[in-house]
Amino acid sequence: MTTIKDQLLLRLLERESEMLEFLRRLLQVPTPNPPGDTTAAMVLVSQFLSQRGIPHEIVEPNQGMPNLIAEFSCGRDGPRLILNGHLDVFPAGDLDKWSHDPWAAVQVGDCIYGRGACDMKSGTTALLFAFAELHAIRKHLRGSLVLTVVSDEETFGPWGARYLVEHRKEVLGDCLLSGEPTSPYALRFGEKGRLWVRIRVLTPGAHGAYVHLSRNPIALAADLIARLRSLEEIRSPVNTPVALALQNNAATIDKAYGHGASDIILSTTLNVGTIKGGVKINMVPTECEFEVDIRTPPGVPHLQVMERLREIVEIFPEAEFEVLHADAASTSPADHPMVRALIQNAKQLSNVKPKPIIALGGCDARLWRYAGIPAFVYGPSPTGMGTADEFVRVDEFLHVAKTQTLAAFDYLSG
Repeated sequence: MTTIKDQLLLRLLERESEMLEFLRRLLQVPTPNPPGDTTAAMVLVSQFLSQRGIPHEIVEPNQGMPNLIAEFSCGRDGPRLILNGHLDVFPAGDLDKWSHDPWAAVQVGDCIYGRGACDMKSGTTALLFAFAELHAIRKHLRGSLVLTVVSDEETFGPWGARYLVEHRKEVLGDCLLSGEPTSPYALRFGEKGRLWVRIRVLTPGAHGAYVHLSRNPIALAADLIARLRSLEEIRSPVNTPVALALQNNAATIDKAYGHGASDIILSTTLNVGTIKGGVKINMVPTECEFEVDIRTPPGVPHLQVMERLREIVEIFPEAEFEVLHADAASTSPADHPMVRALIQNAKQLSNVKPKPIIALGGCDARLWRYAGIPAFVYGPSPTGMGTADEFVRVDEFLHVAKTQTLAAFDYLSG
């Protein structure tokens, strides 16, 4: 006997070409952030829903950065599930480094190239089709389903998901599913925290031959940066459920993020992203400024890192610092029903059994976790994310789209 779920999978199989065509159209609309204008891309999303008779609302607190909310109630009472994706992408950067036009959505073999291919227009497309297919069978489901398609994710800005979470409480619900890049072999139940700091080193300066008159702020900055490496000694507490889960899934972490990722997943990490100082070779500079991206694992509060940071900076009287951004690490239960649904359906579809891990970077899912709502991420591999020749494998995209839809079906059907 054919079940409703069997029929749902059949419809997804029939729509594979349609999903690929929509993804390519979405990739062909440039949405780099900055500047973050997603207006034209949102028109495609809005048209998709309108053509299927699905009502939706555009919320645009900042011009050029629209957000979309669509929702429907099912036939019986039950949980409220949120599907979240974003339309803005990283800038393309140096076009000479791309093998294909980053806005052409060129398909070569089983791969589609373009900025946003994996981060995250493929994941957003998958969730959009999931929402539409589940809307068609809503009378067979429980609870309600909400779709949020947002702007301003890549810069952690206030005009996208953060705005909706703070001002539109109907988007909170009981559980969130995102399609940010992970890997078919991994699903994310949390992510590391983010602490961005700017440090300035100021000295009187002097002629380049009169080095006895002023300390060099660039040299001082180099010494300070070397001492900051000690922050990486701060690690997650051992033998916690999260730490044990990540240790058990070390191989999957390396497969998803590259060899060595499992070595840093439970450690604080440090990256000096920018540095500037000096005017001329024969002058002792008066200033050196650099920015540091610190990522903190679960169980490591920012206060602990800040105390150590302050101790290091105080060694240098010429230095001062300011915090630019701060987001704490966040996790959800690794045995949540949504986790089980994703694992079960991925295995049935492709004989892939994704392992629960956390992310090295951040995404909008953290905002729901901060609100006390379990949030999970399952998407394609992060191939070329943030670099030239970003791409998504067609088989991974279609696998993710089916897995997300069937997992959402299971969650809403009890």
